[in-house]
Amino acid sequence: MRNRIVFGLFILAVAGITAATGIADPNLADVPAHRHFINGQPVGPNLCDNRDSAGIQQAFNQFHNNLHRLTPTGQGPVAPGLHNGKGGEITFTGC
Repeated sequence: MRNRIVFGLFILAVAGITAATGIADPNLADVPAHRHFINGQPVGPNLCDNRDSAGIQQAFNQFHNNLHRLTPTGQGPVAPGLHNGKGGEITFTGC
């Protein structure tokens, strides 16, 4: 029983640290629409086809700043594993 309590507290601590270090900024400047791909597969919010959907621009801004390229209003760092020339790389095209 004690091991379960200790394990549960450990999980709560890890979750708390993860939440505290997550980066999200609701005040990012809008990024122009384009498409993102990893290994040829589309990823991220599809702003090109859904510009009228509520919140899609904000979701696109967050995705862009956290995984693709940091804009001047972003906090960074951008996901280094998608920009290191090893394995899956994030690429983009226009709409």
